[in-house]
Amino acid sequence: MSRVERTTRAGRTRPTGMTVATVIAGSVIFLLLAIPLAVQVITAFRGPFLPFGVSTARWSTENFVTLWGLRDDFWDVLGATAAFVGGSTVLSLLMAFGLAWVTVRTDAPFRRMISVLVIVPFIVPPIVKAQAYLLMLSPESGVLNQLLRLLPGDLVIDPYAFSTMVVIQSLTNVTFPYLMIVPILTGMDGSLEESARVSGASWGQTLRRVTLPMLWPGLLGVMVLTFILGLGSLEVPLLFGQESGKDIFALKLWTLISAGAGELPQYGLAAAWGCVFLVITTIAFVIYLRATRDAERRASISGKGFRPTTMKLGGWRIPVLLAILVFTMLTAVLPLFALLWSAITPYPLAFSFDALRTQTHFTAFGEVLADGEFWASLGRTLIIAGGSATIACGAATVLAYGIARSRATGWTRSMDLFASSSVAIPAVIAGFAMFLTFMVINPVIPLAGTIAALVIAYSYRVSIAYRAGFSATLQIRTELEEAALISGASRLEGFRRIVAPLLAPTVFAVWIQMFILGTNEFTLPAFLATPESRPLSVYMYAMINPRSAQLYAPDQGAAMALIFTLLVFAIGYGLQWLVSLRSIGRAARRGRVVDAATDALGTAAVAVEATDATDTRSVAAQQVAELTHR
Repeated sequence: MSRVERTTRAGRTRPTGMTVATVIAGSVIFLLLAIPLAVQVITAFRGPFLPFGVSTARWSTENFVTLWGLRDDFWDVLGATAAFVGGSTVLSLLMAFGLAWVTVRTDAPFRRMISVLVIVPFIVPPIVKAQAYLLMLSPESGVLNQLLRLLPGDLVIDPYAFSTMVVIQSLTNVTFPYLMIVPILTGMDGSLEESARVSGASWGQTLRRVTLPMLWPGLLGVMVLTFILGLGSLEVPLLFGQESGKDIFALKLWTLISAGAGELPQYGLAAAWGCVFLVITTIAFVIYLRATRDAERRASISGKGFRPTTMKLGGWRIPVLLAILVFTMLTAVLPLFALLWSAITPYPLAFSFDALRTQTHFTAFGEVLADGEFWASLGRTLIIAGGSATIACGAATVLAYGIARSRATGWTRSMDLFASSSVAIPAVIAGFAMFLTFMVINPVIPLAGTIAALVIAYSYRVSIAYRAGFSATLQIRTELEEAALISGASRLEGFRRIVAPLLAPTVFAVWIQMFILGTNEFTLPAFLATPESRPLSVYMYAMINPRSAQLYAPDQGAAMALIFTLLVFAIGYGLQWLVSLRSIGRAARRGRVVDAATDALGTAAVAVEATDATDTRSVAAQQVAELTHR
C-alpha cells in the first residue's frame, strides 16, 4: 500500500489539520452571515421591542399584520424603492456598458486615460460623493446650476427632486458595473459580430441578435448585483431624500430605528420590512443563478480562433469623446470642485472671480488637521477596514481551498452557495441585522457600540474574497500538493507552504479591494457606530448635517472630505503598487515552482515504489517549499 493510500485511509478515521481549519473557517462565515439574519427574522416574529431579554416579548405575527395594515405605506415604499433602485440600475448599466464598449471594443483615442477616469470615482467614499453632488446642485451656489443658467431658458436642477436622486444614484454606481462588464467584453470573440455584419446586418441588428444574447448571462449578473448594491445604499437617500425620497427602503429602515423625541424605536416593524426585502433580493439572486448556470454554452473563446476586434468609430469619434467628457465632468471634476469651493468659503456662495479673490480662505484645512477627533476617527477607520478585510480574506481563502479540493457533495455545494450568498444581502439589511444581534447579545457579550462590533459587521462581505479564492485555487495544479503528500507533508502543511504562497497575490489584491470598501463604508456604521467608535465617514456626515448642532461645520466637512479622499487614494494605489512589485517577482518564479514540483512528484513516486518507506521526506519537497518562499 502506497503512502498516499495510507494517508487517505487514515484521514477517513480522524480529522486532519486541514479539515479542522476548513471547519473553523466555515464556522466563522456561518456566524458572520447566518446569526444576524436569524436574529432579524426572530425579531420580526417576536417583540415588540427586542426578541430576548425583555419580559413583554412574545411570539406573534403582529409586526407583519401592522405592516400589511399600513398597506398604502407598504405599496408606496415598494413603488418608490423600485423606481429609485430600478431606475438608477438601468441608467448605471447603460452608462457602464457604453463606457466599457468604447474602451474595449472601439478605436477611440485616450482609451487608457478614459479607463482611469472611470475608476477614480470608486476611490471617493460614497458619502463624499453624495455631499459633493448636493453642493454641486445647490439652487443658488451650486456650480452645475450656475453653468446651466448660462444656457437659454434659465434651467435649474432641483437637487431634492426624485428624478434628480435617481440620476445621482446612477452616477455614483457606474464604476461597479463598468469593472464587471470590461472583462466580459474583453473575453467575447468579435468574429461572430463580423460574420453578422458581412451577412448584411446593421449595427443595431448585430447588437440585438448576436452581442446581447452572448453577453446576457454576464450582464444579468451585473444587473442583479448593481440592483442589490443600490438597494442597500443609504448615502443618497439620507442626504437628498428627507422629503421626496422618504419612502425609499433604506431611508425607511433608518427612520424606524432613529426615533425622535418621545418615541420608541420600532425594531420589530423594521425587522419585518427587512425580511420582506431580503426575500426580494433572495429571489433576484436565485433568478441570477438559474439564468447563468448554462453560461458556458455562450462561451466564444475557442483557442487560436479567438481574436478580439475593435470597431472604427469614424465620424462618431468626436461625439463619443464629448459624451465621455460630459460624464467625466459630472462624476469627477465638478463634484470635487464643489467640495473645494465649499471648503475655502465661509458660507454657501456662488462662484465668481471676485468671490475667489475676496472671500476665500484655507483655514478649514488647518482646523481639520488640528482636530483630534479627525485623527482618532481616521485611526479607527484604518483599524476597522484592515481588521475586517483580514478576517474575511483569511476565513474565505481557507474555506475556498477546502471546498475546491473536496469531493462534490450536497454539503460542499450548499456551503459553496452559502459562502457566496452575502452578495445578496443589501448593506442596509446587514447593518440593521448586526445592530439587532449586538443589542441582543450585549448583556452576555458587551460588543454593542465597540470597534470590534464594526470589524465583525464589515466582514460580512466575505463572498468577495471567497469567490476570488475559489477561482484562484482551481487554477493551481494538484501536482504541487500531491508532491508534498508523497513526501510526507500533511494537507495543512502543503497548503501553508505551497498553496498559500501561490494564492497570496490574489488574496492580497482582494484584501486591498475590501480595505478600500471598508474605508469608504457609511451604511454599516450608520447603524452601529457611537461617538466613541465612529469611523471617519460617520464623523464627516456629522460635520455636514445641520441637525448635528455644535458639530455642524460645512466648510470643515468639505475639507475633511477632500483630505479623506486623498488619503484613501494614496493608500489604495500605494498598496496596489506593492502588489504589482511582488507579482512581477512571483511571475518569474512560478514556472520554476511548477517544474520542481513535477520533478518532485516523479522522484518521490519512484522512491515509494522502490522502498515503500514509512517516511520519505525527500529533497524534492524541500525544493518546492524553498522555491515557493524564495
